[in-house]
Amino acid sequence: MKRRGPLLTLAAAAVLGMALLITNISKQEEPNKPAPAAQSQPAVAESAGPTPTTGDAPAAAAPFPAKQDYVDNEIATATGVITLSITIEGDKAIAYACDGNTIETWLKGSAVGGELSLANADNTSRLDGRLDGPDLAGTLFIGDKSWPYVAAPVAPPAGIYVNTVDGSRQSWIVAADGTVTGVQRGPGGVTAPAPALSPNGTAVVDGETVTAVQVSGGDVDVF
Repeated sequence: MKRRGPLLTLAAAAVLGMALLITNISKQEEPNKPAPAAQSQPAVAESAGPTPTTGDAPAAAAPFPAKQDYVDNEIATATGVITLSITIEGDKAIAYACDGNTIETWLKGSAVGGELSLANADNTSRLDGRLDGPDLAGTLFIGDKSWPYVAAPVAPPAGIYVNTVDGSRQSWIVAADGTVTGVQRGPGGVTAPAPALSPNGTAVVDGETVTAVQVSGGDVDVF
């Protein structure tokens, strides 16, 4: 009987060595495993940025005093200087502007919510305004021309004065320093410099002494 022990031992050893070799090669050739995927995070909605704002609302205009007169006697034009006076009473206002020669306009309207809106009888002249500190500031429109103004508050006897006799009207503005500017309008609409107005409010018209009346904002029938 043949002895197979050594052969079997060698065969087993060979098989074992081959298995170890294959295992080692397979480990070397195995591709790198991908890194584990990062744990998914809950989706976050994309921010739309700060909530848009509409900007600061314009400041409300300061309310007008219950009763106050204002004068600006320095409105420069191409031909001279226009003097403007505005008188406010309650929610109504009247303004008079003239150059002391031939230009004049009367305006009336509202003084509501801190906004001034005036016009003359045929809407060829307009005036707007609002308080700027103690002063009244805005724009005066006469025909197709316009000028900015800043009228300071004044105390009596400063303000607007008027006298009407025989279809003729004399109108004056007295400034804070006592300066008087006025225009006279005749029955036919012809304008000319008004007679001098004295400090006591009187004037001589056609040889007669008349007393001018000071106008307040509530005198809606003044023109």
